[in-house]
Amino acid sequence: MTMSETRELPIIQDPGSFRDSRGYVFNKDGEIYRCIFANGVTDYEAAANGGIYKKLMSAGLLQPHEEVNPAGLGLKDAVYCLNHPKRLPMVSYPFEWSFSMLKDAALLHLDCMEMLIPEGFWLRDASAFNVQFDGERLRLIDTLSIGRRVPDSPWVAYRQFCSHFLAPLAVAAYCDIRTLSLWRSYIDGYPLDLAIKMLPFKQRYRPGLFMHLNLHSRFQESADKREHLGGQGKTQKVVKVSDRGLLGLVRSLRKTVEGIRWKRSSKIWEEYREIRTYRDEDVEEKSGYVEKVVSQIKPKMVWDIGGNVGEFSKIAAKDGAFVVSVDIDPACTEYLYQSLSVEDENKRILPLTMDLANPTPGLGWNNRERLSLGERCTADLTLALALIHHLVFTCNVPLSLVAEWFASMTTHLLVEFPPPEDPMVRKLLINRRGEHLPYTFDEFRSSFGRHFDFMDRHDLGNGRTLFLCKRK
Repeated sequence: MTMSETRELPIIQDPGSFRDSRGYVFNKDGEIYRCIFANGVTDYEAAANGGIYKKLMSAGLLQPHEEVNPAGLGLKDAVYCLNHPKRLPMVSYPFEWSFSMLKDAALLHLDCMEMLIPEGFWLRDASAFNVQFDGERLRLIDTLSIGRRVPDSPWVAYRQFCSHFLAPLAVAAYCDIRTLSLWRSYIDGYPLDLAIKMLPFKQRYRPGLFMHLNLHSRFQESADKREHLGGQGKTQKVVKVSDRGLLGLVRSLRKTVEGIRWKRSSKIWEEYREIRTYRDEDVEEKSGYVEKVVSQIKPKMVWDIGGNVGEFSKIAAKDGAFVVSVDIDPACTEYLYQSLSVEDENKRILPLTMDLANPTPGLGWNNRERLSLGERCTADLTLALALIHHLVFTCNVPLSLVAEWFASMTTHLLVEFPPPEDPMVRKLLINRRGEHLPYTFDEFRSSFGRHFDFMDRHDLGNGRTLFLCKRK
C-alpha cells in the first residue's frame, strides 16, 4: 500500500465518556483527545480565558491538555478539541484502589474546589472515575467537569461526592474494608441510606458523618418523597449559599475525610517475610534474577500478579517500567501505596486490589462503560512469582487455564514453579487426601508449553524454579 493509499484510522470513542452531553473522549492514531460541543463552549472558554486550566495543571491537579484543530481530525460537530499528550498507562477503578488512594482522590476533588470557588468556578461532577493515576500522581482527567459556578447555589455535585467518596470510605473504615467491592454494584455511587445502615451505630453520629451522610440521607429521602408525590405539600425553600458558605462546606468535607482512618487488621501477607518457607538467600537470588530479566527485556509495562507488598514490583520499576501490582489482600495494596507515597524512589507503581479468580469484568452500560481487566492493556512482562500453586489449590483453577490466562495478557512471562514437595505446597494440601487438580512438573511444562516458548530457567536453592517464557 502506497502513502497515498494509506487509510486514516477511525475515531474510537471511549465507552466510558458517553454520559456527558458537552463532549466525549476518543482515541485516534493512538492519541487521546476530547471534543467539546456547542453547549460546553461557554464554560470551556470562560475557564480557558480565565487561566483556570493553567492554574490547576500547574498545581498538578488536572491532566494537561493542548488545543488542536477539530477540522483536522474530521470532527463535524465539535467546536473545540483537546489533545491529552500524556496518555494514561493504565485505567483503574475505585473498587480496585487501596483505601488511601480513594481517600487521596477525594482530597484532590476538594483541593480543586478550594482553588475554583474564589475564581467563580466549581466542579460540576465529583465522580471517583474522574481521577486516575498517570504514573506520577493522581490527577483529575475530566476537563469538562469544571464549570462556572451558579451564583448562590448549593454545590451541584455535593451528593455525588458523598456517595462516591465519603460513604465508601466510612463504610470501609468502620464496617469492613471488603465493602469497597460494592462499587461493582453501585458504579454511580453508594446509596447514602445503605451506607448509614452499614455503619456501626456509634459512627453514624460522628460530627462530620452525621451531617454529610445521616442528615444528608434524610434530606434526600424527604426530597424523593416530595418528587414522588408530584411536589405536593409545603413549598421547598430555595437555599442560597455564598462563596464563603460553599468554602465552609468544602472544608467541613475535608476535615471529615481526613478524619476517616482504616486500622488494618490483616497483616498475613505484610508479614510474609517472617512466615514464608524459604530463606533470605533465596529471596535475594530471586530478586537478582528478576532484575536481570527486566534489564534484558526492558519492558514498558509490567504486571506483578500476586504482588504482595510490592518488593518485586519495585525492582521492575527501577528502570522506568510502569508496574501494575495486583494482590487480593487490601492490607498489602494499602501498605504498598503508602510506602510509595513517602519514598523518594520511582513511584511508577499502581497497586490494585483484586481477586485473581474473579477479576474485574466489564461493567455499566452494555458492559462497556467500565472495561474488564484484560481489555484495558496488556503487559510486556508479567511476574507470576509464588502464585500458581495458590491458583491451583486455593482457587481450583487447572494449570492449563492458568497458562491460557497469562497468554491473553502478556508477551513475556516470568513464572515460579514450586514443586509438589515444596513446604508451602504441602501446607496447601493438608487434609486434601490427594483430592486436587493435577500439579506436577510435567503438567506445568505441558500446559505452559502450549502457549509459551521457554527462553530460560533458573533453579533456586530452595527447589523452586523460575522460568522466563515468551508467548508463541
